[in-house]
Amino acid sequence: YNDVTVTSGFRNYNYQSQLFNARLLQYSYLGDEKAYAAASKIVAVPGTSEHQSGLCCDMHNLPAADVSFGDTPAGKWMAANCHKFGFIIRYPEGKTDITGITYEPWHFRYIGRYHACKIYERGICLEEYWTSLGRS
Repeated sequence: YNDVTVTSGFRNYNYQSQLFNARLLQYSYLGDEKAYAAASKIVAVPGTSEHQSGLCCDMHNLPAADVSFGDTPAGKWMAANCHKFGFIIRYPEGKTDITGITYEPWHFRYIGRYHACKIYERGICLEEYWTSLGRS
């Protein structure tokens, strides 16, 4: 798959704030509290984004990041193979209640091959893995 590209990598605090505030504006009709809750499920609150760590990136071959990437041949290949290169799908399908973030098949986090393989083999998310190691 030679058409998959990194569409977003490191983000500084100001850029993350711009993204979050734009999403807040989209949900402003819900009122402040509900808008904040809705926006934070889609865009990380500034200061909490993994993009600010430099350990994650968004990769896909669509015009924009979309859940449908997970169903494309490239998305399926990346989901089945990213652990071999030390990456995980950071917000996997069916784990929103645990991660607090909706499914993002385009969002990959580097954690090293050993840990990525353990997570892949168990079919768990990073939070569940940390818990299994006695960390939170």
